[in-house]
Amino acid sequence: MQLWAHRGSGKGELENTLKGFEIALQHGYKAVEFDVMLNADGIPMIHHDWVMGRCARSVDPAMAATDPLTRFDSLRARDLRHYSVKGEPIPSLAQAMEFCLKNSMRANVELKATNPANAIELGRAVRAAVEELPLEEQEHIRKHWVFSSFYHASLLPLQGYDLALLYEQLPDNWVLHADALRATAIHLHWSGAEPTALRRIHTTGRLVRVYTVNDREQAKTLQALGVKGLFTDRMTL
Repeated sequence: MQLWAHRGSGKGELENTLKGFEIALQHGYKAVEFDVMLNADGIPMIHHDWVMGRCARSVDPAMAATDPLTRFDSLRARDLRHYSVKGEPIPSLAQAMEFCLKNSMRANVELKATNPANAIELGRAVRAAVEELPLEEQEHIRKHWVFSSFYHASLLPLQGYDLALLYEQLPDNWVLHADALRATAIHLHWSGAEPTALRRIHTTGRLVRVYTVNDREQAKTLQALGVKGLFTDRMTL
């Protein structure tokens, strides 16, 4: 069963940073999960929240008081401040890809559209970033990386790559969406990964990966139920 370092090395001050990726690598992780969204320049950046304030801030002093209410996608690249605690910068998708490829790490790229209107735009930007790489690296990503999203429209431009649909609970119409996108996997929240749902997915020949699992006994139970991957905040699961 493949373990994926959630948000690089777990939820916290170093999440979605290259330093967090380094920590996962040091703990023996061969696969990392991270979030990507667009900023105002249309650049895919590695960030989880739709608002600023928890992990990142603006360099504009006039915005300091309103940072927690500022949408991430309203800020341009020059406005993005480092993570507040460790001084780690917010990396671009290009930088994250460079790190993972250099260190032979698999990646699950979660596309986080900040609104339904930019979902397809995000998918196009991610594909464009991949296609700027040398052909050998593009082929490696096609074979070994996964692109996932709750906003399934984000995955439309990425057909031909390994796609996974994200759900908290498995809906009745999930297979229609999975078939339409040719998705090879379903990613479920641990609370929705009950045996009946897992059997329904496995019947279609698709993989199941579960997030976010931080308990060893729960991990063993899910593995026994045929789950092929877990996303975890723990570097010693």
